[in-house]
Amino acid sequence: MSYLDTQEVVKQLADLTGALTSEKDHSKLLDRIILGCMYLTNADGGTLYTLNEENENELKFSVLHNRSLGIHQKPRDLPAVEIHNAQQQASKLVVVQTFVQRETINIPDVYDCDDYDFSGTRKFDKQLNYRSKSFLCVPLQDHEGEIIGVLQLLNAMDNEGNIIAFPDTQQHLVESLASLAAAVLTKRRLIDAQRMLFESFIKLIGRAIDHKSPVTGKHCEQVPEIAMLIAAAVNNATDGTFADLSFNDLEMYELRIAAWLHDCGKITTPEYIIDKATKLHTMFDRIDLVESRFREYKQHLQIELLQQQMQLSNEEYASAEQKLTAQLQQLDIDFDFIRKSNTGSEFMAPEDKARVVSISEISWIDSEGNARHLLSKDEVDNLCISKGTLTDDERQVMRDHIKVSIDMLESLKYPKQLSEVPEIACNHHEHMDGSGYPRGITAEDLSTRARIMCIADIFEALTSPDRPYKKGMLLSQAMTILGRMVEDNHLDADLFKLFVESGTYLKYAQSHMTPRQIDEFDPASLPGLN
Repeated sequence: MSYLDTQEVVKQLADLTGALTSEKDHSKLLDRIILGCMYLTNADGGTLYTLNEENENELKFSVLHNRSLGIHQKPRDLPAVEIHNAQQQASKLVVVQTFVQRETINIPDVYDCDDYDFSGTRKFDKQLNYRSKSFLCVPLQDHEGEIIGVLQLLNAMDNEGNIIAFPDTQQHLVESLASLAAAVLTKRRLIDAQRMLFESFIKLIGRAIDHKSPVTGKHCEQVPEIAMLIAAAVNNATDGTFADLSFNDLEMYELRIAAWLHDCGKITTPEYIIDKATKLHTMFDRIDLVESRFREYKQHLQIELLQQQMQLSNEEYASAEQKLTAQLQQLDIDFDFIRKSNTGSEFMAPEDKARVVSISEISWIDSEGNARHLLSKDEVDNLCISKGTLTDDERQVMRDHIKVSIDMLESLKYPKQLSEVPEIACNHHEHMDGSGYPRGITAEDLSTRARIMCIADIFEALTSPDRPYKKGMLLSQAMTILGRMVEDNHLDADLFKLFVESGTYLKYAQSHMTPRQIDEFDPASLPGLN
């Protein structure tokens, strides 16, 4: 083939133009552009240097090819090329001078050129018994006029295989292709920058919610990790329900974004509800007020006995004193019961609620003539919460965060690859049997990724070791609860089985749970696996 064959040039340019739309991997596209330049100029070698975005004083190797030496790779361990030294003097390397001068440099024979530093080239030739001769270095300029890299070709050859200088016609052609490479690099950098900004903003929201209250710990940050681990287990499954299911890179990215946003509605939830670590907690834990009231009532009883002392015989006083001692002891017992009930760590049985009401009926008249009660109506209502620390009204406010999340996420305009984010993010409180909230949808309307979110959300909440109001649950306890939820048809049985059998639960636990929490148990004995 003649290196100036018009038909071949047109065909190669057509192939590269088509690759711009068909090739999604920008690294492969850049590789094709370099190989295209080598093919069109019949060059033996081609290298692409790109400006290091983390250190703009360096040009790093991005693509490296040499046909004679059999080198075809994306360099990883080659040191970057420094542009300026400590004295801000530009290196005399030809690639650096191309970058600095912002113009093409065409050298017929490097061994006859003293304008640039080719000591490294000569060392390379000696080590590999190679002969570098003609060089063509072309700067890559982006849409803002900034130089973002250098395309370098080595040893143009004629039809007989002799090394020749790069003709002007080839130089102009390579400069055109360099513009193509610059466009690819610029496109990739713009897309990456937008993506990084988008992800940073999403993580900012998640971390703002986590920092809003210590009660939530790192929930928004760690749920994505669990979700991605489960999704990876689905991708790695070779048999069973998920053998034929595999999430591609875009679907995995969509899941990660949805996981970070799943609790975005909590940004509107009042802090006093999020922070309600005990039943009597408002701006502070009112158990201290209750305790002071108990002390006040005990003092009232003691004063009342002293006031009656002169009117009582010795026997009557001794009996009254004994009765008072029993009352004070009972009050101590009652307060310990109230303190324990305030934690919300155990289910409140009907008899316990009745006891709270009975204690609340104790009253007295203080020294100023005011009627006093050991417990107020609001305190009784809160202490009689059956499970947890929230009243029904507070629980509804807390649950409403998912409705806010739905409103927020469904109001956004998504690109096609993120269109399922609301469905994945906003259904993590739904159940397979339709008993969840807020929509009460059933398994048929829950995607696999939404079901993954259900498990991830609950597992993180159960095992989180950084909540101020409770210790992180033992791993065996958390897994048992998940298994029971499977038996109740709340969670996906196949995903739970995969979660267990793939060891995903343990992989997360070893990274994010304390050693105290990771107890030994037989996974096969967990409920929900049959």
